[in-house]
Amino acid sequence: MLTFNTFIPKFNQIKPFNNNQNAPSVNKYPNLAPLRYDTVSFGQTDKEKGDPTYGINYATAKKINAEAIAPAKYLNFQLNQILGDLVKPENGKATVSRPIDSIVVRVKTPKSIKEKSATRKLQNEKEVKTKMTDIVGGRIVLGKTDNVSVDKVLERLSEAEASNKLRILEIENYRPDPEIDVHGNIVRNYDYGSAAALRKLKSECDKKEISIPKRDEDLPTGYMAIHLLTQLPNGFVGEIQIIGEGVLKLKRIEDMCYKVKSGKSLDKKYAPIEKMLKPLSNKDDILLRKEFNKYTRDSYIYQRDKHLGLIPKGKEEFLPIPDYLPKELDFNNLAAKKKECDDK
Repeated sequence: MLTFNTFIPKFNQIKPFNNNQNAPSVNKYPNLAPLRYDTVSFGQTDKEKGDPTYGINYATAKKINAEAIAPAKYLNFQLNQILGDLVKPENGKATVSRPIDSIVVRVKTPKSIKEKSATRKLQNEKEVKTKMTDIVGGRIVLGKTDNVSVDKVLERLSEAEASNKLRILEIENYRPDPEIDVHGNIVRNYDYGSAAALRKLKSECDKKEISIPKRDEDLPTGYMAIHLLTQLPNGFVGEIQIIGEGVLKLKRIEDMCYKVKSGKSLDKKYAPIEKMLKPLSNKDDILLRKEFNKYTRDSYIYQRDKHLGLIPKGKEEFLPIPDYLPKELDFNNLAAKKKECDDK
């Protein structure tokens, strides 16, 4: 049985990822492929555009990117070994017994590493490798998101922690706080996994004689996912996201909104979207930002409900924007424009 330690000596034999997005994947596991975009670590609160006087140079970022390839291969291999039989059949539908839609792994690009080092004011290679925890990112996309299905995934991760296939350092459970009635009773819960399954995962981690932090947090945007930080070879820490397919569809659009709000630029091909989102770049328009955050929060709940079958079929892909907000900020309009840009 391969474990964390037994796999490490083989790293020098592994060929790097091909960073050309149009090239065929070098991944031999059919259910695993490099992500085509960066994941976002929601644990960091100060994420405004970084001061260019801080951060590492591009050459150092490129070196870190190259060194991260082997740990990414390790994470790729281990996730396939742990969860591979829970992934739905190719061209099939996710079921309770096989709730995972896909598993993907990526390495952050040198450009993204450089930009984030400036944001975080990290000055050298050591600081970047130890404090930037999403250089290597894995994503478990759930086709079924009921508690029973998600608990199957968490159970496997608990077993992997117990058998040293994974070394989890932190658990972050992001979801809106539960709705409570006037008597203090919970009337609606938004957690992916059950509290018992998350406690068991933490308990297995704590058996390593290090009490790991577990955060249950309600973010202003209403984002829903379980994030795990895991120790990787060569001094890297990786991030694993467990996220529903419906929530992920919104996240890909909401990430663009976040970048514009933070003063960052989008890829040149998304210039039309950046123009649509321009009102959000005005930090002085506090009311617009507040109301858009509320719309975003309601939209994540809508996506969760839709994926659980609580929204009637035939409704829009995303929650329509309220009449008092600019129509160009409607997630349905933004998604349509993104598809148009991608098709070009």
